[in-house]
Amino acid sequence: MAEDGAVPPPEKKVDYLPRPLGFEIGGGSMVVAGVEWWSMASFIYVQKRPENVKGMWAPDDALVWFVRTRYVYDFKDHEHGVLLYPNIEYLHSLFGIAVGPQVGWFSSSGFDYGAAVRLDLMLILNIEVGYFFEKKNPYVSFLFSCSIPKIGIFDP
Repeated sequence: MAEDGAVPPPEKKVDYLPRPLGFEIGGGSMVVAGVEWWSMASFIYVQKRPENVKGMWAPDDALVWFVRTRYVYDFKDHEHGVLLYPNIEYLHSLFGIAVGPQVGWFSSSGFDYGAAVRLDLMLILNIEVGYFFEKKNPYVSFLFSCSIPKIGIFDP
């Protein structure tokens, strides 16, 4: 698979350990700053190289999962929090869509959980819409992100 795929398979146990290989920062309903944690096991599916293609090549499709850890400041409730956001993302060339749950702690409301949908544009601009169930608070965030693995998949 290493020769015909865009991503080599994990070979050692250390390949399964998550590493901070991306970051995000932005605002909207909340100010968000976070880190993306990836491992070689994060790649669920990456399109294989067609047999008739010679030279440099980049896949069209990929399915990945990874975890984001985030610090947020909520303007509406004037509180800050720390969140864990595991998600699965479908990527097509320079665009993607991700979904996943969020769990975390806010300074005044305590434990909260929710869900989010994220639209990835050009692999660096993101629009995220989510909802926290305990706070009964929907939010929209506009984020800038830089993710080494996502950019690497589509870089011939």
